[in-house]
Amino acid sequence: MSFKNELSKDMINTFLNTDEFAETITYTAKGETPREIKAIVNRRRLDPRAEDMGRVLTKEVEIIVANDAEAGIVSVNKGQDEVSLQELCGGPVISWIVTDILNQDEGAWHLLLQK
Repeated sequence: MSFKNELSKDMINTFLNTDEFAETITYTAKGETPREIKAIVNRRRLDPRAEDMGRVLTKEVEIIVANDAEAGIVSVNKGQDEVSLQELCGGPVISWIVTDILNQDEGAWHLLLQK
C-alpha cells in the first residue's frame, strides 16, 4: 500500500464520514442520474465580486468530495454539473452549479459552487 493510497482511504473513511466532518449531498453530473455522495461543505457569506462584474453579490459554497468512482466523482463538468445541498445547516435543499475546480488530486476534488 502506498502513502497516496492510504490518504485516499483516509479521505473516504475519515474526512468524508458523516459522523465526523461530512454531510450527504446530491451530485448530478451532466446527462447522468443524480447520486448521493458525501462531502465536506464550506458555506460562505455573500461576497462582492470583481468591479467588472458590476459589484454583484454571489452566494458561493465550496465542497470537497472523494475522487473515487463509488464514493465520489471521477470527472467534473464546470458550468454543467449540479449539486443539491442545504444553503444553511437545517435549511431547505437548493441547487448549485459547479463553477470551478479549486483543486484536485488522487484523493479528492475541491469544487466551487454558485447559485
